[in-house]
Amino acid sequence: MKNSFVKIFLITTHILIALPIRLIFNVKSNSSELKILKGRKYIIASNHPTKIDPFIILASIPLNKYIKLVPIRFVTSEDYLSKWYYKPLLLSWGCVSNTTKNGKKPLDLLKDHLDKGETIFIFPKGELEKRGKNASPNVGVVYLEREVKNSYIIPVKVYIPGSLNIINLLKRNIKVEIKFREIFRHEKFSDDLQIMANDLMKRIENDRE
Repeated sequence: MKNSFVKIFLITTHILIALPIRLIFNVKSNSSELKILKGRKYIIASNHPTKIDPFIILASIPLNKYIKLVPIRFVTSEDYLSKWYYKPLLLSWGCVSNTTKNGKKPLDLLKDHLDKGETIFIFPKGELEKRGKNASPNVGVVYLEREVKNSYIIPVKVYIPGSLNIINLLKRNIKVEIKFREIFRHEKFSDDLQIMANDLMKRIENDRE
């Protein structure tokens, strides 16, 4: 889908739903400190505690900074994109399949979008986090950073204490914290990208401090 349509659709939905999402989930964020510079290409990389993380993260970003990031491309399960009742909306939101399409692997397609200056949104671990399970991150984010000149990573930490359910929402027991870490680009790339992917997760989780 043409990026101009995706850009307009993303900006329109942000205007309509960002404030309600911030109020409903009592979102606290340091997104006002984000410095989105002209000429740079960005990859948003976040932990993934709930299914609604992309909506909460993007809703926390002020409109003037959000506009500089769109269009945004999200890696999405083909299970959703293959369903006719989901597909039009998901494509309008900039979703990209997690399976090979027309001979192009997902990372190759994302590289094309990043080359064009579009923002990529990826969960390095690739799946919802489960309590007691500590999966290793995939190397996709670092691969894109290495392959696309002048690309920078925006690490994001989502913290939701307790369980995210309707009862806690009604009681206003939920306060979602979105912490944007320092935007960075690796100066050098090692042969083993897994080491760098692990470092990225430490930056997201703030284990480096």
